[in-house]
Amino acid sequence: MTSFFRTIPKEAFGTKPIVTIRDIEAVVENFKLFKAKADATNSICGAVIKAEAHGLLMIDVAPALHQVGVRHFFIEELIEGIALREILPDSDVQIFVMAGLLDNEESYFIKHNLIPCVNSLEQLQRWNAGWEPSRKGMVVIHLDTHMNRLGLLDDEVEELAVNFQELTANLEVVLYMSHFYDIKGDDHTNCYQQLDVLKTYLSKLPPAPVSIACTDSVILLNNNDVNFDLIRPGIGLVGGAPGADKPVSENARHALEMYTKISQFKWVKKGKTIGYGGAYTVKRDTRLALAHIGYKDGYLRLLSETDQDSKGVYMVIGGYRAPLMGKISLGASTIDITDIPQGILDQYGYAEVVGPNVDIKELADKSGCYEILAALGRPNPKVANYTLDEFSKMHSD
Repeated sequence: MTSFFRTIPKEAFGTKPIVTIRDIEAVVENFKLFKAKADATNSICGAVIKAEAHGLLMIDVAPALHQVGVRHFFIEELIEGIALREILPDSDVQIFVMAGLLDNEESYFIKHNLIPCVNSLEQLQRWNAGWEPSRKGMVVIHLDTHMNRLGLLDDEVEELAVNFQELTANLEVVLYMSHFYDIKGDDHTNCYQQLDVLKTYLSKLPPAPVSIACTDSVILLNNNDVNFDLIRPGIGLVGGAPGADKPVSENARHALEMYTKISQFKWVKKGKTIGYGGAYTVKRDTRLALAHIGYKDGYLRLLSETDQDSKGVYMVIGGYRAPLMGKISLGASTIDITDIPQGILDQYGYAEVVGPNVDIKELADKSGCYEILAALGRPNPKVANYTLDEFSKMHSD
């Protein structure tokens, strides 16, 4: 059993089967852990809050981070940048758009004071053409250190080096950036090969601040090698890490809790199957319940428990584990409540999907990546959504 299981009053659910609680103060405290790593190498600590701060919502996260000194924010697309600029209109806040400058977006970037992380010479040329020497625009140049995804690759870097003055005549290059592609695990050979590529690129270009570090690299690699001038933690701010066994620090905090109603308790005999395709066979007489969260709610089908693919995913009810059984359905999942006392089921009537007892890092490991946070955090009419402060004021334990 676990030491803490949050009491969710019935009125907190209201008409909805799912309650989400977002701990914004935890995000701030996690940021401070990264800032300490940045301070140790005289680096700036920015924040990546794309995908609505991985489900924690920019409208709450951004002002809280701004209050503790964050002035460099990274998001994904233009539309996110516009939303963030409305939240943080301060002129000293720099908002970097990592998807780059897509077709016909120049006027919007200028209007909303956003900085593109250009990913090609074509984007750089368009952005340069929109400014003039007396009124320069700001730009980040993304260097592709052989991830072969976003950014300028070898040939374009060579061309940029030869024609740098012309291509950036009307621009201030505020940052070069790149991104690791193979950081997880214990073999970081590819990371250091990328660093070598980056150093080769930088030797050909005029000096400017540099960023390649991300959450995982700041945790797993030597900070003196990867912090450069600016680090940009993202998933780590909301409790993520390279893996469940490699947290940011022992002081890192969960930032998201999610609870779902349960119903329809029933017994099934040993040898019977559960759910679509009969993919899971019970090994004993089993009591099950339906948890009213499914893949349309972001509870990824990859977490399903089948005879051929055991993931070991569970929910928690009153401190007792309720293992997942069978394939996750559109709006419901089946859990094993055989070992949970009836008094506990009567007392609660809901299960913890993510929270103090169900580590989001473990779910990310089992589903392959942190898409689980982006999925669970999407706007959903089934969810009663609170910050922890709002919940505490409305529904004290």
